[in-house]
Amino acid sequence: NLGKSMKRVSDTKLTLNDSLHVALLGDSVLDNFHWLTDKTQDVRQQLDDKLKKQNSTSLCSNYAVDQSVINDVLNGMVPPKVYVKSRKKHGLESYPTEEDGLVRPLNLIKTDPKPSHVVLSIGGNDAREAFMKSFDLDNIYHVMTKSGIVTRFERLVSEILQTTPNLILVYVYHPEITHFPIFHGLPPASVISKLLTKFSPLFYGMMEIK
Repeated sequence: NLGKSMKRVSDTKLTLNDSLHVALLGDSVLDNFHWLTDKTQDVRQQLDDKLKKQNSTSLCSNYAVDQSVINDVLNGMVPPKVYVKSRKKHGLESYPTEEDGLVRPLNLIKTDPKPSHVVLSIGGNDAREAFMKSFDLDNIYHVMTKSGIVTRFERLVSEILQTTPNLILVYVYHPEITHFPIFHGLPPASVISKLLTKFSPLFYGMMEIK
């Protein structure tokens, strides 16, 4: 339930009855089709359906790319081939790439129709890299700060807000993890859960932007 894990940074007096354009930026929390049984019912599709029930001219656009880290949203990334092929196979919209093959979300939100709202989920993959360097709960903040995660996140939020007055940040608030069959380099799932729970308040604190 994304609604429980969102924090509104800025707001205008828009309502669901207005014509809204919601842009999704970030990682697989939003670009989640690959992990679904019914790949057509991803976050973009479900949110688009809900918006159009309130106003038929509203829409939701996906500028998120699975596996993204903060730098990818800042500077752009080439979508992994496995997801590009899967989108084509299941009849989903292609990633909005530029001529050089990169998805550049910060350029996309400056392109008409400009979004009225941006939903951002990013940092989880950055955090995973930090976790692999240190499993010490008390050392995670130091590792993330030293690696520049905090600075990059703050810069990203600032750049989005310069274009879009409404930014909704998605963060991990109560992870439910039992096993990691594909991430062999990570600590036990029970430790990951504790790390993520400790990691969330860091981003939550950065959301309190004046």
